[in-house]
Amino acid sequence: MKKHLTIFFLLTILLASSLYSQSKDVISIIPKPVKIKVTGGVFNLTPATKILINEPTDELKKLGELVASNIHDLPGGKSLATAKTNSASPTSFILLQIKKDFLTPEAYSLEIKPNKITITAGSGAGIFYAIQSLIQMMPIEPKQKNFSIPCALIEDAPRFKWRGVHLDVCRHLFPVAFIKKYIDVLAMYKMNTFHWHLTDDQGWRIEIKKYPKLTEIGSIRKETMGDGKPYGGFYTQDEIREVVAYAKENFITVVPEIEMPGHALAAITAYPEFSCTGGPFGVGTKWGVYDDVFCAGNDKVFDFLEDVLTEVMDLFPSQYIHIGGDECPKERWKECAKCQARIKAENLKDEFQLQSYFVQRIEKFLNSKGRKIIGWDEILEGGLAPNAVVMSWRGVDGGIAAAKSKHNVVMSPGSYCYFDHYQGLSGEPKAFGGYTSLEKVYSYEPIPDSLNAEESKYILGAQANLWTEYIETTDQVEYMLLPRLLALSEVVWSPKELRNFNDFSKRIIKHYDILSRKNYNYRVPTPLSESGELIVSKNQMISMSKPINKSSVYYTMDGTEPTTASKKYLKPLIISKPTLLKAKTFLKNGKTSATSSLMISIIDSTVNGLNYKYYEGNWSAIPNFDSLTTVRTGKIYKISLSDIHPKEDNFAVTLDGFIKIEKDGAYTFYLNSDDGSKLFLNNNELINNDGLHGNKEVSATINLSAGKYPLRILYFESSGDQSLNLEYEGPGISRRTIPAGSYFIN
Repeated sequence: MKKHLTIFFLLTILLASSLYSQSKDVISIIPKPVKIKVTGGVFNLTPATKILINEPTDELKKLGELVASNIHDLPGGKSLATAKTNSASPTSFILLQIKKDFLTPEAYSLEIKPNKITITAGSGAGIFYAIQSLIQMMPIEPKQKNFSIPCALIEDAPRFKWRGVHLDVCRHLFPVAFIKKYIDVLAMYKMNTFHWHLTDDQGWRIEIKKYPKLTEIGSIRKETMGDGKPYGGFYTQDEIREVVAYAKENFITVVPEIEMPGHALAAITAYPEFSCTGGPFGVGTKWGVYDDVFCAGNDKVFDFLEDVLTEVMDLFPSQYIHIGGDECPKERWKECAKCQARIKAENLKDEFQLQSYFVQRIEKFLNSKGRKIIGWDEILEGGLAPNAVVMSWRGVDGGIAAAKSKHNVVMSPGSYCYFDHYQGLSGEPKAFGGYTSLEKVYSYEPIPDSLNAEESKYILGAQANLWTEYIETTDQVEYMLLPRLLALSEVVWSPKELRNFNDFSKRIIKHYDILSRKNYNYRVPTPLSESGELIVSKNQMISMSKPINKSSVYYTMDGTEPTTASKKYLKPLIISKPTLLKAKTFLKNGKTSATSSLMISIIDSTVNGLNYKYYEGNWSAIPNFDSLTTVRTGKIYKISLSDIHPKEDNFAVTLDGFIKIEKDGAYTFYLNSDDGSKLFLNNNELINNDGLHGNKEVSATINLSAGKYPLRILYFESSGDQSLNLEYEGPGISRRTIPAGSYFIN
């Protein structure tokens, strides 16, 4: 401690005398620190332990109270008193000190010695992050009233500046108390940006005093997807200020999103004069994109939006204001005299350049107020606004293009960062589509390989997006967020070279208990790491896992749903024939995982499988493969894109082989893909699912005799999510994925 520090503030920790040590525990900090060295010994919290701060600022006092409150929150913790002391150091203390010349603002040092803990940072944010690490080192349920923490030296700093999580409150609204709880868990894992999606076709959720009909009319839809029930609500400006202030205390910046020029149906329902046609309209009752948008040829629209943004800026001090800019149909603009006049007057080429004009005009206004815009990657279309930041969601190409043009980028590709996607392949609650597992999130690398070192500097970070079309409750929000948030936190904080999923999987075990204790509804990990189909050789052993303490796994092998009356998993299973294995994790509190449903197929690698050819290119429909150069070839045993290891976007695949049909009869095939696909059976096209689209299924029925039939699948992926799946049903077969043992090379 520096000699000139003559005044300290302390919090006396009143705890009992016996000690609980976790020195033998793994230090399970998430996100993983840059440097951590276990030095031996433990720091014991005793009645003599003090919490000291090196400056008598309100910020440091609150941070000291944060340490105290987390100790108090543990079982056995008691009330804490605040007092003033002189410069004489106590024999046991926790010191929080800000040094203005300390590395970067969010960096910190956490040094734990037997008689003191010293937290040093260049700002309150750094102190806050060090406290999060310290809290994670504390025992969750001390066996006795006092506890100890292993001695270590941690030196840490984030890899990226933007560590974001988004929440859509337009499709479904959530109370302020929950928004704070959402912010709490973001802060626990050192995320620093909360992207609040406040306006959309299906509801306007922010009070604008100059335009009261935005909430009086625009916040209420008459029904949702045909349910006949009115749905609505909004946040008052006082509530928003409350949330923004709360986030600031947790060192999180709230970035509001006000959608324009598209996704504006709720706004123009309230004020139809700002549309191209004048209405009338209704707030969106179905999910999807609507053709009616703000009129780009009407100056009064810009007056309206500037008024709205002026009130928004008064509520949100964030450097960035998100203006959406995505999925804006051009149909109304093509038919609108005012929009066409604008195109002519501004010497614009087309409606795409008209969108660019719209975005740039809004940007100039926000820049004049000292703010910057951020928008989805569609703002690239027609020319990018000079100072705009691009949020790349349709794959990574938008982010690459922006970075190469020297624009800052937040990476948020759907296939890795959309947390409204399914977390497992079976037994999950209804979601938007896709499949984004914990491991896949963890595998994400925000800096694309195609960027050089200079271009990579424009990648600010990455963000998870949580759209709520199919998420109606706060419990479901938490379920979709957790534990994937933990994986992303490590992606955006920890050095790339330190990330290791096996190591992360060990550290996350403690965090399931932390989340339980804090009453978060997370996805309980399933006993099997795979769902769908597992290819094995005969008599192979199948192991299941129990990553949560005091949990049990029950399983069945007859297709029935596991219960606590089913067989309890005690040791690896030996599989000697094709088997449908179902298993589920049960916690003591009654909470369960989704059911793992795994079709175990036994194959002969010399005869089973499908040959694939892999291509790269940019297409809007299935290409003519005969004219393409093959990038690589290989063999797979089941229809799985992950087994082919494709790039993120812009690729195509052909699969060729034979399918064996066991019985005569009518068979229905279901081909699901994102983007286009086709199925050929017996050298004839059976299913055409071609074109640019999201997750889409097409089926067809055909009469087949027992025997082998030539089978061919064509598939291409443009941008966004990627998926390909083939199922069937027939005589004695309920709908299911076609087993690997039914595919043959010849």
